[in-house]
Amino acid sequence: MKIVNEKGKLFGIINVIDLVVILVIALVAVAAVYKFAAPAAGEVIAPKSDMTVTMRVRGAMDYLEAEVIKLQPGERLIMGSGYVDAELVSVESVPYLAAATSDAGQFITAQDPQKHDLLITIKAKQAKDDPILKIGTQEIRIGRGFTFKTQTVEVNAIIEKVEFDG
Repeated sequence: MKIVNEKGKLFGIINVIDLVVILVIALVAVAAVYKFAAPAAGEVIAPKSDMTVTMRVRGAMDYLEAEVIKLQPGERLIMGSGYVDAELVSVESVPYLAAATSDAGQFITAQDPQKHDLLITIKAKQAKDDPILKIGTQEIRIGRGFTFKTQTVEVNAIIEKVEFDG
């Protein structure tokens, strides 16, 4: 028995080109199911909850403070070339305290009138049990730097607090 007969059928049953088309359609269907069903399966295994992250931008000049303060709650964060599952909750400006030396030679903290600290709070979805907390591709750890980026603003901040709701 020939593998391909004179009519071009594989084992006398199906045309070779038809078989290739069926295989391509099956592969596309499997890829689509994997792409859309796999995240849902991961959500069942490790359900995600809201993670609130507070970060500080130290010593922002007035022009930067003005731009960051204009951001509205609900603005989404960007990583790379797309949005991530994180959004801005609030931005607060607080005095920037710098170390200084008094006339008597003692170390004191003094408020810098030209600079401010910005406290930025964001909310993201994250599984509590993940060994490494992430927003997009950036790791979330207290004391670690974080690039806060929206459609109009990009600043470097230091993470100060991480909390989970519920």
